[in-house]
Amino acid sequence: METELVALGITFKHSRPYHPQTCGKVERFHQTMKKFLERQDPPETIDDLQAQLDRFAAYYNDVRPHRALSRRTPRSVFDARTKARPTKAGLDVDGYRVRHDKVDKNGRVTLRYKSRLHHIGIGRPHKGRRVIVLVAGTDVRVLAEDGELLRQLTLDPSRDYQSQG
Repeated sequence: METELVALGITFKHSRPYHPQTCGKVERFHQTMKKFLERQDPPETIDDLQAQLDRFAAYYNDVRPHRALSRRTPRSVFDARTKARPTKAGLDVDGYRVRHDKVDKNGRVTLRYKSRLHHIGIGRPHKGRRVIVLVAGTDVRVLAEDGELLRQLTLDPSRDYQSQG
C-alpha cells in the first residue's frame, strides 16, 4: 500500500515523539475525548465503548463549535476546504477512488462505473464484512479493513456481475 501511495506522489511525514509543536492538536483532541469518556457510565463491552466513541466523534465534528475555527464545526471547515491531491507530474488522478463498503448477504459489493452499477463477487463467507474498494479506472481491488486483499480484477463494463471466475 505504501508503495502505491508513493507512486501517486504522496509523501509520508512523521512527527517526532513528545514534540508538542507537531503533536499538540492530536494531544488536545485526546484530552477532550478522555474528559468526555470520564463523564460517561463505564462501558460493559467493547461495543458499548465503541458507541460512546462514535457519539463523541459525531458531537465533536458535527455539533460542537470550535473557538479556533471561528465557532464553526470541524466538519463544516473540512467540507469547505479544497482537498489535497497527489502532485506527481503527469499523473491523472481523476479515475482514482476509494470506497468504504460492506459485503452484502450474497457476498457482493456494488460499484458504480460510468453511471452504471456493477456487482463484484467477493464470496458469501465474507458477507457482512467491511471492505475498502480501491478503483483506478477499470482496475479494482477489494481489501478487508486490515489490508488483506480479497479480490483484484479488471472491471468488464459490459457485464453487470463480475464473477469470481
